[in-house]
Amino acid sequence: MKKLIIYALLAFILSLINYYTDFSFFIAKSLLYIANPVETQSFYALDSISNIAKNYIILQNAQKENRHLKNEINKLNLENKILQAKLRNIDTSIAPNLIKCPFIFKDFSDINYIYIKSNAPEKDILHKTVVSQKLNLVGTVESKLGNLYAVKTIFNSNFVADCFIVHEGKYYRGIFKGSLNQPKIEFLNTQSHIQKNDLVITSGLIGNIPPNINIGTVEKIYEVRGFYKVAIVKVDKTFLNDSFVFVVK
Repeated sequence: MKKLIIYALLAFILSLINYYTDFSFFIAKSLLYIANPVETQSFYALDSISNIAKNYIILQNAQKENRHLKNEINKLNLENKILQAKLRNIDTSIAPNLIKCPFIFKDFSDINYIYIKSNAPEKDILHKTVVSQKLNLVGTVESKLGNLYAVKTIFNSNFVADCFIVHEGKYYRGIFKGSLNQPKIEFLNTQSHIQKNDLVITSGLIGNIPPNINIGTVEKIYEVRGFYKVAIVKVDKTFLNDSFVFVVK
């Protein structure tokens, strides 16, 4: 009976030590070794004590991990709230700053560039953002060629833009990469909660492209080896049937 009391006290003390330390593996092994009595009469009682102590250690470790994960989630939520607060302070009004420009392009199989014409000062055109009549992103003015300006479109594989995917009022940041057949957003956090048909907009945080210009909608989502998410973007090509676009001053 004395041995039972000693083993019970020892298990309790070691459990307290485990609560304040990270030597869970060592403690569990020690308990299993100690609770291996010679007397057959006490075997089952001592085995129960060791199992209780072992399960308690496992529970404590799980609680520690849960606290760690909860802290990480709270940190991400705080960062998201800060980002959304910054976005609310960005001026989204671009309508008063639009310059109407007629445009041409080679053919529908070669829309990496379109070419616009404008009599506006060069400083108001060169390196500016171009949008369609629906105010969707078309591209950026790259250079001047005689009386025309070359616009690198969102279908060009060298076109990149910092962007957000908007899902239920939350903004998830990524990098938009242009493509003729499959424009996409890369480097999305794996914890991004996004889905098909979510809106894709420019962020305005990097480069000269203004914020909150519509790029398209999410068409497909997949992960790259668990490191980050990729979203295929559906963009509107109907502007190619129009006769003019707008340059954002």
